[in-house]
Amino acid sequence: MRNVEIKAKITDFKIICEKAEQLSGGPPTIIKQDDTFYKVNNGRLKMRFYADSSATLVRYDREDQDGPKLSDYELLDFSIAESEKAKLLDKMLSKCMGKRGRVVKERRLYMVGQTRVHIDSVQDLGNFMELEVVLRPDQSVEEGQEIAKDLQSKLGVNDEDLIECAYVDLLDKKTE
Repeated sequence: MRNVEIKAKITDFKIICEKAEQLSGGPPTIIKQDDTFYKVNNGRLKMRFYADSSATLVRYDREDQDGPKLSDYELLDFSIAESEKAKLLDKMLSKCMGKRGRVVKERRLYMVGQTRVHIDSVQDLGNFMELEVVLRPDQSVEEGQEIAKDLQSKLGVNDEDLIECAYVDLLDKKTE
């Protein structure tokens, strides 16, 4: 699967949430996420646990650069009934590969067309906005970039607030 992403630091949480709600036509879905990142040779690999005990293993590749960027990803979902399997897999991956870091956040998800607008409160980092334009098979990266830039503008996010990397990378930089 592919999407085009933009991520940015935000300064006014309330205003961006209001704009996102207006664009989406409704209130957000609140999602609590606890991500463990593993040490890998290529891309990123994380186990995401949700408040209801379900989980998703996420593998993705994305260039670290400002502005809209392509992300290639795969998901392996674990239902609530499979939560023990997810915990065991997390334990196995941690033992074999080592943990790189942990990102805990509360995400507000707004859907605007084919775009997931995330307004995230990240523990130990602050507030961020992330756009994920989910590309259709016939859609070009350039089309996704145009959609992302348009939404970035409508949300009032400035280019100088864009960040090029993942939250786990920002946490790494904080501890250096």
